Amino acid sequence: MGRGRFGTFEAVVTGIGAALYAGVGYLTWLGVLGLNFMGVRFWPAVVIPSTLATLFGPWVGGASAAIGIFLSDMASHGMALLSLTVGVPANFLGFYIIGALTDRESSVKRLLLANTLGLAVGSIWIGLGLTIWSRFFLLPFHSEMTPLSLAAGASVAAWTFVTEAPFLYLVVPPLIRAVGRAVGKRARADAQDLARTSAG
Repeated sequence: MGRGRFGTFEAVVTGIGAALYAGVGYLTWLGVLGLNFMGVRFWPAVVIPSTLATLFGPWVGGASAAIGIFLSDMASHGMALLSLTVGVPANFLGFYIIGALTDRESSVKRLLLANTLGLAVGSIWIGLGLTIWSRFFLLPFHSEMTPLSLAAGASVAAWTFVTEAPFLYLVVPPLIRAVGRAVGKRARADAQDLARTSAG
């Protein structure tokens, strides 16, 4: 297990993370009456891949988010090409960046900065991607063509950032700290067990 590799353990964590991201996100979206802005849904589930990215590395964070958002998109608007060109790369890049810049020992300041940068990149990709998409295809949850101006695309990016940032800022750092303490206790217990075994 290591942040620089992607083996069986990382694949399992990625699968679990993707399922949680898709499921929690979709259920939350249903729970707030389908709240969305220009097809971008209210999405507090971002805490899941952000936490995984910090704990297990950029590939786990990025891949779990990319797979999870695709599954959720298929369950909601069903537009595979849109998901693959906008949602999937935005999620992968955003959470890969977070994982590349942090680990479980990172300070709160570093966690906040990394989450800000990752979310900003993902939000800009979504805003720009939907602007281009809207010139040629229907937007999610729309029944007629709605070409977005650059200003509208910027509003989409802003909506994405502003509605997701509070969850990343308020939930992720405490989660990382809690996991770090749990891992530390387990490591100390394992070391004590090993010492007793060696002494015996």
